[in-house]
This record gives sequence, structure tokens and C-alpha cells, in this order.
Amino acid sequence: AWIGNFTQLAPYKPYFIVATLAFLGAGYWLVHRSSKLACADGEACARPLPNRVVKIVLIAATVLVIAAFGFDYVAP
Repeated sequence: AWIGNFTQLAPYKPYFIVATLAFLGAGYWLVHRSSKLACADGEACARPLPNRVVKIVLIAATVLVIAAFGFDYVAP
């Protein structure tokens, strides 16, 4: 029943969509930029495992966002 209170935020939905896309875009830009930088020993970018985990989580978040955006069209 408490989820019904979120209908008050419906007029702001386009702003939330733009903010979400901006955050995802910034995430992809940072991941892409970090793969282009030269890394010194001991830096976070020198370890491939955390970078791989970040990429996997970013892709999973993108899939969840696409599913959330498409939910209104699939289940009216």
C-alpha cells in the first residue's frame, strides 16, 4: 500500500529518466576513460579484477534500468 504514495512523483518521471541516463553515461565514460589511462604499479587501475567487476555491475545496472523503463509498456 505504501508504494501508492509514489504516484505523487509521476510528474517528475522525465527528470528521473534524464538523471538516470546521465549517471549511466558518466559511469560508462569513467570506465572507458580508466581503461585508456596508463597505470602505475599499485594503482587501482593496475588490477584487472576490480575493473572487470565494475564493468559487469555497470552492465547489470543498465539491464535493470532498461527493464524498469520498459515495464510501463509491457505491463499496463
